[in-house]
Amino acid sequence: MNNSDIPSYYDYREVIEDEDNIEINVDSEVVVNSRTHIKIIFTAKKEYPVRTQFRFIIPYGWRAINLQNDFCTVDSSVEGTVKASNSQIELLYVLKEHINKGDVIEFNYNKSKTQHSAGELAYFDTVFCAFDVKYPKDKLFTRISKKEIKMISEKASFFLVKLPTIYHGVPVDIQIVALDNFGNRDYNFNSEINIEGNDCLSFPYTAEMEHGYAKLEESLTFKNICDKHTKVKNLLRDNKGYEDFPVVKELRSNIGKLYVSCGDLNGTSNPIVWDNDYAKQSLQVYWGDTHIHTREFSDGIGTGRDGFHYAKKEILHDFAALGDHLNQRFNRWMEGKKTGLFPYTQQVWRSLVNLCKEFTDDKFSAIPAYEWSGRVIYAKLLLNLDCPYDMISDKVILFPLNSAKNAPLIDYASKEGCYQDQLYESLKGMECAIISHTPISWSMGTSWSEVNNDYEKVVEIYSQHGSSEEYGGGYRPLITNRKGSSVQAALNKGFKLAFIGGGDDHYTHPGRSVKQYKLRKVAASLRYKPGIAGIFSDQLNSISLIKSLNERKCYATTGNRMWIKIKINSTLMGQQTIVSEPPIIIITVCGTTQVESVELIKNGKVIAVRAPADDRIKFAYKDDELKSGEEAYYYIRVTQFDGERGWSSPIWVRANFN
Repeated sequence: MNNSDIPSYYDYREVIEDEDNIEINVDSEVVVNSRTHIKIIFTAKKEYPVRTQFRFIIPYGWRAINLQNDFCTVDSSVEGTVKASNSQIELLYVLKEHINKGDVIEFNYNKSKTQHSAGELAYFDTVFCAFDVKYPKDKLFTRISKKEIKMISEKASFFLVKLPTIYHGVPVDIQIVALDNFGNRDYNFNSEINIEGNDCLSFPYTAEMEHGYAKLEESLTFKNICDKHTKVKNLLRDNKGYEDFPVVKELRSNIGKLYVSCGDLNGTSNPIVWDNDYAKQSLQVYWGDTHIHTREFSDGIGTGRDGFHYAKKEILHDFAALGDHLNQRFNRWMEGKKTGLFPYTQQVWRSLVNLCKEFTDDKFSAIPAYEWSGRVIYAKLLLNLDCPYDMISDKVILFPLNSAKNAPLIDYASKEGCYQDQLYESLKGMECAIISHTPISWSMGTSWSEVNNDYEKVVEIYSQHGSSEEYGGGYRPLITNRKGSSVQAALNKGFKLAFIGGGDDHYTHPGRSVKQYKLRKVAASLRYKPGIAGIFSDQLNSISLIKSLNERKCYATTGNRMWIKIKINSTLMGQQTIVSEPPIIIITVCGTTQVESVELIKNGKVIAVRAPADDRIKFAYKDDELKSGEEAYYYIRVTQFDGERGWSSPIWVRANFN
């Protein structure tokens, strides 16, 4: 990195030189979760004055610096003080006496190899150890040595198998990736695998995986034409009570899954569905994460390239968006970043847009985005303004790639951009999607009096923070719950909002297929695995995806690509309808594993619960309680036995009976 490439919010300049003898002893390739030892030895070839600071940098994503139990130690031939830094990956040694030529400072990290220190994430970009120095009168550190390290995965422990969700009558691709216990792709996995599947599907029975990946192009089809839908009267008759419910014939012929194995390794695909309602509109479900943080642009650990590479090549997302804070903040999991607020510049934004262009093709859409993170405290303390809101929420804003370079960068720590009405005004006429994040939380939450439903059509019902569906805890609760700010509270106030799952991923491993507790925590509030969004769109590009979000054509899960469908007459999720008689709601679900329950929710209350015998169910429910002149919203909540969950977006109904 040239000094001209180092942003102003870093506290160092890079001058790699050989004036001093610096040895960085650590392997060039390190397996994740290993007991790795780092030794850095500095031997002076010149003199250094008292109060000179030396700084040791460990790789980002590794176990944090800890001076207890001799996990990290500094041994020196000259007296000094060991100091912890604001950063989790830095350690300082401040001289108490003059250094002469030949004096030595030695830093050891996990010398006894008692801890699994090397982190659990295999990044696409290299990580590094570094050694910095700062003279007493210097304003910046000088980086004088660095060693790059390539992180590699453990051996594969399971397969991720991806199929297109909706079948359109033509052969489709099968994609398979081998992942380790932490969701990293095992690039050393090269084996033949076996493939089985439901009887309705035709597919190859084996595949050769190379570098942990296999793509079988146009190799899967349905055997027969799409079966007719089961008659509504049969769905109403067969699905009553709380017993296991029969699987109707069409679910065996029109929904299929694949099962992949190799020795002790296994994997199950997402459902592929032959559904005429969506197929005749040429719609496909595209899966991805709209909320990823990086160390380049705000407070994550990996780089933007790490995030997009993982989404595209390892977890097999269809789209992803970096939702970094527009006003960059101090990052305690990164080296050399100053404390304070550093607004985006046009140069930073252009670099993000160019990165999106680099990763975007006809199979993957990288969407330019940022997170507008307003706070009442900014208005009251930083800006000395009378805040008209009792809460100002975080919002992720997505822009089409072709016009993103002209997107307004609205600084939420400025008098011109700290309120929602200023945000909406600045975005007026722009193609974009605005998504409120963790609305139920205190620090990032939503009062809903602030929200303009003409601009915001979608809400993040789930993220790594937890579920914002309803107040009072329950399923994967957030650390803080703000009364009146839940998604159901917003719907009950009359807001028409579709649902998505998001990540708020700070590891640049969006949609990671493992539980959050298996990873080092960036923050205590990030406790769960990231969610993902399923978007119905006729094309895989940022323009179409954003258009579909604003049309409420989407649904949410906690990470699994399950199939959820809700229908009233010809009206599908995200839409509004007028009914002339009590509505019959038809629900179709297929999970990625056995489904525990399917709940039909009306106006925030569960009005029906169904328990399928295995992974799929279709049933109908007639709402005789809805009276003429009333309005209601209905949506589906699916819970699997593995603890994962999904939510359809609502359908809004107005009754007008003759």
